[in-house]
Amino acid sequence: MQTRRRTITLTTEVTKTASLKPNLTSAFKHTKSRMSTRTLVTKSGIRSTESNVLESQTSALSIENDITIASTSAKKAMRRTRKTVSPSTATIVTTTSTTGTTEVIKEKVAKTSEEQPWTKRPAHVPSYAKDALDHLCKMDPALAPLIAKHPYRIYTDHDTNYFRVLTRTILGQQIHWKAARSIIYKFVSYYFPDKVTVESLDSGDKTFPTPHQVLSTSMDQLRHCGLSERKASYVQDLAKHFVEGKITFTDKTMLQSMLDKDIASQLLCVRGIGPWTVDMFMMDSLERLDVLPTLDLGVRRGMEKHFAGEYKNGLWGTIVEDTEVDGNGVLVKKIKKKAGVKAKGKAKNGEMTCEDMERMAERWRPYRSIASWYMWRNAGPEGVIAAPI
Repeated sequence: MQTRRRTITLTTEVTKTASLKPNLTSAFKHTKSRMSTRTLVTKSGIRSTESNVLESQTSALSIENDITIASTSAKKAMRRTRKTVSPSTATIVTTTSTTGTTEVIKEKVAKTSEEQPWTKRPAHVPSYAKDALDHLCKMDPALAPLIAKHPYRIYTDHDTNYFRVLTRTILGQQIHWKAARSIIYKFVSYYFPDKVTVESLDSGDKTFPTPHQVLSTSMDQLRHCGLSERKASYVQDLAKHFVEGKITFTDKTMLQSMLDKDIASQLLCVRGIGPWTVDMFMMDSLERLDVLPTLDLGVRRGMEKHFAGEYKNGLWGTIVEDTEVDGNGVLVKKIKKKAGVKAKGKAKNGEMTCEDMERMAERWRPYRSIASWYMWRNAGPEGVIAAPI
């Protein structure tokens, strides 16, 4: 009996389970359908997002292309503008695009080039000029065209504060004149704040520290004024020579009795002062007439150009190797080599050595300084090599 009841109960449960199967199948199909719909919606959103990204990239490429075109047009316009610029004027081109038309406006503006300070110095024709130029034309007739083209004039404002002259020369060594002017201003204004300006120094303001003031200034402070460590040591060494009396000339009267070699021997003991600085000092500040600056590039180039006709077989000029006096007491020069000899030290083809320059300039004595003045102007186109005096 009990076994029969259990059989009926199991049969009933199986029947109920079988009746639930269609419902479960329907629910599963409904869920699967909803999931498929959601998947389609998601895929559609992804495609939409990808489409937006592609549109953004296309827009960015379009903007970049526009920028490239505009940059190219600007460069072409700049090239066209450069072609129309003249030495004295500059052309400004303005392009406006309104109502579909392009209007080009050209305006000429005068160009102003900053003048080098020393070109403003007053100059004059010295009293000895006529005799000197006559002598040079007689001894070297090829100088006559240069002398006719460039009337000889020298500066009149020779500075007699020789410590100031030499210090400014050291500060200006191997740098552009604008940088030198800035350093000199910082150097002087450290000792005299609010008393000097760049313009006043350009105009000949003589305000300047004494050797004692410079010698008592620390290296760090001199570096703060814009001097390199090396130039700071040079300036202090120069001040030390003046303070200790190793440089004996302190005024123009004292210098008049000194020979060039005596002046050079005192100056060459100072660190930072070499033969070129000594030559410039004697030619400009002291107005010595028979100085030949063999280390100056401008003078060398001018001499190479001037004596080009005397350059043969890699040798410059004529060498006098021996001299003798005849029976009448007349000096006779024996020339053993007509084409010259190679000087010590190898120079490039066509370049003069210092020995070549000394030999070729013998004919200019005692006015080699004036002949050098003309060699600067003979060196090349005006402005290529500037004459320091």
